[in-house]
Amino acid sequence: SGAPLWTFNTIPQDGEYGRDTWSELEQGANCWGGIALDDQRGIVYIATGSPKPNFAGNTHLGQNLFANCVIALDAVTGKRLWHFQDVRHDVWDLDLPAPPILVTIDWQGRKVDAVAQLTKTGNTYVLDRVTGESLFPIRLRSAPVSTVPGERTWPYQPDIELPEPFSRQQFTLDDVTDRTENAHTHVMKQLANAAYGWFQPMIEDKPVALYGFHGGAEWTGGCFDPKTGRLYVSSNHLPWIVTLFRPDEVNIDPNEPPTKGRVVYEANCMKCHGSDRRGVGSNPPLQGLARRTDDAKVLELLKTGLNLMPAAPEFTEDEKVALLDYIFLRDVPASAVRPALNGAMPRYSHNGYPKLLDDEGYPGCKPPYGTLNCIDLASGKLAWQVPLGVYQDLADWGDDQTGAENFGGPSVTAGGLVFCAGAADLKIRAFDANTGEVLWEHPLPFGGYAPPTIYEAGGRQYVVIAATGGGKLGTPTGDSYVAFAL
Repeated sequence: SGAPLWTFNTIPQDGEYGRDTWSELEQGANCWGGIALDDQRGIVYIATGSPKPNFAGNTHLGQNLFANCVIALDAVTGKRLWHFQDVRHDVWDLDLPAPPILVTIDWQGRKVDAVAQLTKTGNTYVLDRVTGESLFPIRLRSAPVSTVPGERTWPYQPDIELPEPFSRQQFTLDDVTDRTENAHTHVMKQLANAAYGWFQPMIEDKPVALYGFHGGAEWTGGCFDPKTGRLYVSSNHLPWIVTLFRPDEVNIDPNEPPTKGRVVYEANCMKCHGSDRRGVGSNPPLQGLARRTDDAKVLELLKTGLNLMPAAPEFTEDEKVALLDYIFLRDVPASAVRPALNGAMPRYSHNGYPKLLDDEGYPGCKPPYGTLNCIDLASGKLAWQVPLGVYQDLADWGDDQTGAENFGGPSVTAGGLVFCAGAADLKIRAFDANTGEVLWEHPLPFGGYAPPTIYEAGGRQYVVIAATGGGKLGTPTGDSYVAFAL
């Protein structure tokens, strides 16, 4: 009938288990990464995202269940059977980004049904499907303390040895690119006043360099070979540099008529950047814009678009001037005042999601920038890790082993092949499942930002991939399915 049978609140409401892990209820903990169903046991496994807003948790102090969790629910009743939390009180936007993977592995002489969860930090959790217990030891390590007024970061965070991480987890100066002298100098200038380190929290008005916003793993997830007990996952190894600050908010009399800039903003920008300019989802805030850009760069962005942001419609010159005045707070009425806190927690904003890049736009760290990884789930060891994708300009200069940022995800066949696309070089590749050697590659008309699908028809085996481009890598967009016969 389509009638709802049950609802499980991933942010517990009053009277529900876990409500005491939030000082105040905020947003987030959404299941955007996906679900998996054990149909024999009647258990559904979900992976949840981080609490919001990103980078500042002072308005929702506590451990924040069930954000950043794998949750096992009774598929018929919605009853929580168990949960496992990765990052506690996440102020780093380190969601569990991918669907849980149901696996059966040889574990200490017996077959064990487990659920494997990949993370943005490059960890792999292997949890008993029935109890939620981790098959590998999980160590909690004392984490740095936040200095942001009103913030209380969680005192311990997971520090995992096995399974071995499949991406970088802690930015250090040893990571800074040495591709060229200019590239190194350019990155070091950005880091001159920056903080970095293991679970380094944000610092007010000071940049923090870290990994993880695009993974490690991402929504494309991983795949499992039941014959070998190996899990395959593509990953990113890119640094970012974020600054937290108190926005230049003002209280404007609601009876004041909206400025022309506000009208233009509401019609064209508000659905992505919010009525209060705080941003929506992964769309960055526009508050504090003067701290990171200027009029000329905004005008260029409106003309060309960038990543998920399309080019703006044709504005008149007056509309452009009015919009810039609004987003840069130049049209604020003289009667407006900065709001007093009156005992409330201060609200923070941030400078978006700027990558730490060198002078030519390449990642500001040493390669590899993207890899395909093979993890033996019985031992927890990385069986192999190879570069995934290339930056063509670097390859033309002879450096074709850097790997590249990618959003594809692998699929494994019973014949011992792993197919994976997703890099901006627009190629799909077949890798040897035992060694990681590239056996074949083929260009796609547009980026293939999803795992390939393996199927059989008419007695023949095929591999098909949706190739649509665009997205976070900003490649040309299209609409194709491309199939290959084995």
